[in-house]
Amino acid sequence: MSEQKIQSPPGSGLNWLHILLGPAIFVAVQFIPFFGPQNARMGFGILFWMVYWWVTVAVDIKVTCLVPLVVAAFHEYMPIVKVMEAYAHRDAFLIVGASIVTVAWARWGFAKRIALHFLLRFGNDTRRQMIGWFLLTGLASFIMGNTPVAAVFAPIAVAALIYAGFETFEQRWNSNAASNVLIAVAWGASVGGMATPLGGGQAVVTLGHLQKYVGHEVFFIDWSLRMIPVSLVVMLAMCVFMWLFMKPEIRAFKGSREFYRQELREMGAFSYEEKFACLGFVLIVALALLRPAYVDFLKGPFFAWMHPSRMFFILAVLLFFVPSRREPGETLVSIASLKKHFPLAILFIWPASVALGRILNQTGASAVVGGWLESFIASGGDVMSIVAFSVGGNALSQVTSDTAAAGVMIPMVIEAFKNWGGLQFGAVPFIWAVGSAISWSYAVASSTGAQGVVAGFGANLKRMFVYGLVGGVISVVVSTLYFIIAVAVLKADFYLLPPGL
Repeated sequence: MSEQKIQSPPGSGLNWLHILLGPAIFVAVQFIPFFGPQNARMGFGILFWMVYWWVTVAVDIKVTCLVPLVVAAFHEYMPIVKVMEAYAHRDAFLIVGASIVTVAWARWGFAKRIALHFLLRFGNDTRRQMIGWFLLTGLASFIMGNTPVAAVFAPIAVAALIYAGFETFEQRWNSNAASNVLIAVAWGASVGGMATPLGGGQAVVTLGHLQKYVGHEVFFIDWSLRMIPVSLVVMLAMCVFMWLFMKPEIRAFKGSREFYRQELREMGAFSYEEKFACLGFVLIVALALLRPAYVDFLKGPFFAWMHPSRMFFILAVLLFFVPSRREPGETLVSIASLKKHFPLAILFIWPASVALGRILNQTGASAVVGGWLESFIASGGDVMSIVAFSVGGNALSQVTSDTAAAGVMIPMVIEAFKNWGGLQFGAVPFIWAVGSAISWSYAVASSTGAQGVVAGFGANLKRMFVYGLVGGVISVVVSTLYFIIAVAVLKADFYLLPPGL
């Protein structure tokens, strides 16, 4: 680790100015009418307080996760039960389950094996690895939600980073190179969110509103043909941005390809323990990908356990009871291995990011942001409308969540443009444009579940915020230009008319 300067761990020291500025910002927001009615101001205040503490690392980031509860203790802006419920999500089974399964990977060597294979293919150049993870998770997010993608791939990326010497949360937080890899996982998981109807909560919400609006089913292929091209163009632009500007502090992780090959040879064949943990994981991922093919046939409470989130948790629990053949008396996952390898921070950060998104929605803060955009409707002009609503949709998703932004923006788009250009379904092209822009939310831990996941593994939130804002601007510019050309210039029926007509 001589190449890397390890700073003090996040939150290890107390910077009283930053600590006091967090709640001071919250209080100041309560007296600014621009942020809407009083309850919406509570939501904005909590957002700004948490983002400030996360970015400045004024306190341990796990403490920041408790801010909504601290505010509720002083002022019941929402019923206490509702605030507590905001931290709960069905994907908690997925996050905890997948993390426990990867504990078995770490304990029995499979994490090391998969990390070595990845390093062999992408090499130890830190920027190439960043781009490799971004593309891998970006393509996976075409057919999986952002949170499942991050939950599956973040532990694998961490395994590679551990092998490269970044063993602790603090080491990954303080390293530009290591944080770049984790941030790339989250951004990749987000960038493919609208490519198919399976890409995430924002896609599901948008699809529901679109189908209701046009009055018929929108098929998978019709959606994907329109959204995959813009997703690929944005991915290319983000790769260029990340390569040129997200400079790591070291050029290469330790080791060489020949060293990696030698390490793999020394590991020998797959052990029974590796096979069990790996095949169980792969089986559940395969069932998750194939879920659209069988979900209609396996309905009802008896088959509830076949949801991917629950299956990951069931597998994780099972590993506590499967005996090891290599170490008599030990199971594939034990309390000792859990203490050593489980990312404890994820139990705080991911639920807090989910809670923040929900609180912003329920306090009305999301609706206030949507209301700010209504003034652009009267400005006229196709180009101005595409720009305003794309930028506004992205801004809303950056500070709330992509799913909440879709819930606010898509109905507004339909109402504003339903008779645009004399077309019966005039809002259709704007649904594509705004729906795309909503997915480029990279900056804040609450934007998507993926950001919350990688933050729990040690991604530097300040770095994610700063570069995420820039990346979001670049992505919105690219997708906005794409739709200006397709809709306002070429007036392509492919985007103007409802899919399926």
